[in-house]
Amino acid sequence: MFEQAREFRRAAKGNLADGLRLPAISALHESARIAVTALAAFNGYRFSNSVGAHEAVVDYALAIQLVDRKQWAQLDQLRDIRHHVNYPEDLIAASQREIEQYSKLVDTLFELVQKQLPSRRVPPPPK
Repeated sequence: MFEQAREFRRAAKGNLADGLRLPAISALHESARIAVTALAAFNGYRFSNSVGAHEAVVDYALAIQLVDRKQWAQLDQLRDIRHHVNYPEDLIAASQREIEQYSKLVDTLFELVQKQLPSRRVPPPPK
């Protein structure tokens, strides 16, 4: 699951490099959400597939002290912006500065999640 989060992270970086802000926002959110979900799964928890699930993921990151209150607020803001990107009522325009902040936040989140997940073990070669 964490590898899937990495794929979204790579997509976000590619979107940013191509100047595609809205797809970058969506990919950044998915990357962060899936990374935290991977950690929750490792800890024996699962999020429902219902209204409020993405918000629950953000709240879980704060509850387990993966992020501090400032980072939690930024993740929640990213979640909200992603919602408006994917389900627009009006056009939104995130600034380049905001997207760069979210990008750094997701990088930090990845480091924090990776520290808590066990390292991948490569099986020995067959005999």
